[in-house]
Amino acid sequence: MRLFIAIILFSSAVYAKDPQGLFDEAALHYEQQEYEMALNTYSQIEALGLFSSDLYYNIANCHYKLQQIGESVLYYEKALKLKPSDEDALFNLKLVQLQLVDKLAVVPMVFYQKWMETIKKSLSIDQWAKFGLFFLFLFGLFFVLFLFAKSYRLKKRAFTISICSFLISLSSLALAYYSYRTSTIEAVLMQANAYVKSAPSSQSEDLFILHEGTKIQVLEAFNDWSKIKLSDGMIGWVETYVMEEI
Repeated sequence: MRLFIAIILFSSAVYAKDPQGLFDEAALHYEQQEYEMALNTYSQIEALGLFSSDLYYNIANCHYKLQQIGESVLYYEKALKLKPSDEDALFNLKLVQLQLVDKLAVVPMVFYQKWMETIKKSLSIDQWAKFGLFFLFLFGLFFVLFLFAKSYRLKKRAFTISICSFLISLSSLALAYYSYRTSTIEAVLMQANAYVKSAPSSQSEDLFILHEGTKIQVLEAFNDWSKIKLSDGMIGWVETYVMEEI
C-alpha cells in the first residue's frame, strides 16, 4: 500500500512540473556543462507538444556541444523556420556549417528574386499573416472613425491612417500568401553519408554522395524514396529514412 501511494505521489510530482520549470532545469544543466541531461530535459518539453524558436535553439546548442552535427543543423533550421531573423541561430548555424563535409554552391538568383526572398524570410508565414490582420483591424477602426467623425481635420487624419493601414495590410497578407505558395519541404541528412541515386531503387546508378548535416529540398516521395534537390541545382533520389524534415 505504501509503495502504491509513493508511486502516485512520484507521478504527481513529475506531471506537476510545468514546462517553465523544465526549461529552467535544462538551462541549469547546460550552465553546468551537463549537456546530455540538458538535452533530455529540453526533449521532455518537446514531447509535450510544446515548441518555440527558443526551445529549438537550445536543443541545437546541446547537440552541437555533444558533436552531433546533423541534429544541431536540424534544430537550428527548425528555430529559424519559426523565427527567421534570429541572429544567434543564424550565427551558430554558420559555425556548424563550417564543419560540414559538403560545401555546396548556391544557384544565384535574379536581384528581384533575392530581394523578395530577403523580405519573405524576415518574418514567418504566421507572423506576416498576423501583421496583416492587425493592420486590417486598424483600417476598419479608423475607417469607422472617418465615417462618424464631426471634425474635418479628424476625418482627414482618420482617412489617411485607414488607407495606409489598408495598404500595409494588403502587402503583409500578400507576402504571407507568397511565402505559403513558395514554401518548400526541406530536410537535413542525418546519416554519416548517403548515396544519391538516379532513380528510386537501390539498384540504380550512384550519382554522388552526401554527408551528415547537408540541407536538402524534398521534391516528391515514392515508396521509401525521396526525390531531392540541392542548393547547387543537383537532383537525385535518396532513401527517406536517411533524412529528417525540418
